[in-house]
Amino acid sequence: MSDRDLDGVGVLVTRPAEQALPLARAIRQLGGVPTVFPGVEIEPLSAAAFTLLPSRQADIDLLVFVSPTAVRLGVPLLVEKYGCVNQLRVAAVGPSTAAALEAAGWSEIIVPCEASGSEALAASPWLSEVAGWSVLVVRGEGGSDTLASILKLRGARVSFLECYRRRLPRAAFTTVEPLFHRGRIGAWMATSGEILENLFVLAGEHGWLLRDTPLFVNHPHVAVRGFSQAVKVIFVTKAGDEGLVQGLSSWFRGLRASAS
Repeated sequence: MSDRDLDGVGVLVTRPAEQALPLARAIRQLGGVPTVFPGVEIEPLSAAAFTLLPSRQADIDLLVFVSPTAVRLGVPLLVEKYGCVNQLRVAAVGPSTAAALEAAGWSEIIVPCEASGSEALAASPWLSEVAGWSVLVVRGEGGSDTLASILKLRGARVSFLECYRRRLPRAAFTTVEPLFHRGRIGAWMATSGEILENLFVLAGEHGWLLRDTPLFVNHPHVAVRGFSQAVKVIFVTKAGDEGLVQGLSSWFRGLRASAS
């Protein structure tokens, strides 16, 4: 990547507010102009979910975190109940979540090698033999049961700590709409199907602005949701913030090369 691959390109960053700043910083370092407009709001949940947890830390064979938010909000709850949990075996669905776990004190983390997401984690060889294991999945309210279903089929016992809920942001799309009209947004991104759908809800009759602007996603499932909304150009990047930034860099570097 060159320091100026995104020279002057405006990018709509739609990660939750708590995760958006590092991504915006990386875009700015490549000469881009990030605009943070979270596509989902995060509401922490209370420790009432403790009643659903294993009674002892020793009863947990594997912790699985589904997002950086799950790490940020779930680890303090686990520490409150069990004390230090850094010695427990831990897994993350992707590199951004793994980075959050490293910051929280874990050094050995099971993480998918190539892709990201629950199915990619389930395909990891480290989780192929889990019969008899007690697995605790830390996630948001109503999260996907794909990983849990696969692990149960392999003989594991699965419980959940739901430490947050996601909701439609209260932000008004009118705050960013003028940037699209002025050509100040050259790309936008969605790191989950929920974020993508929320953006179209917020945009309403102005959804055509999103459809006409290149979309960058880091999972094929999100790309499918984008095509269902008739987005014209979708670029599937590698996982994590680094993958998104590399995808943006590659796309706009190629556009400049073809125009020269």
